[in-house]
Amino acid sequence: MGKVSNLVIGVALGTAVGIVINYLFGPARDTPANEQYRSRWDQAIEDGKQAAAEREAELRREFSETKKLQG
Repeated sequence: MGKVSNLVIGVALGTAVGIVINYLFGPARDTPANEQYRSRWDQAIEDGKQAAAEREAELRREFSETKKLQG
């Protein structure tokens, strides 16, 4: 490959990486400028923690109910 081909490939890869980084760490859609900054990454982490807490509570309830039935 020639130098021009390498340059074009490098620019294309750099652009793709920049788009991915901007998507992950940029502000979430419909976020007004006056609200606290939240990226999609932050939102995904928070959603995961909330889902884990809900699942843990559900499993604890099931465990308590099973323990009551056996005891």
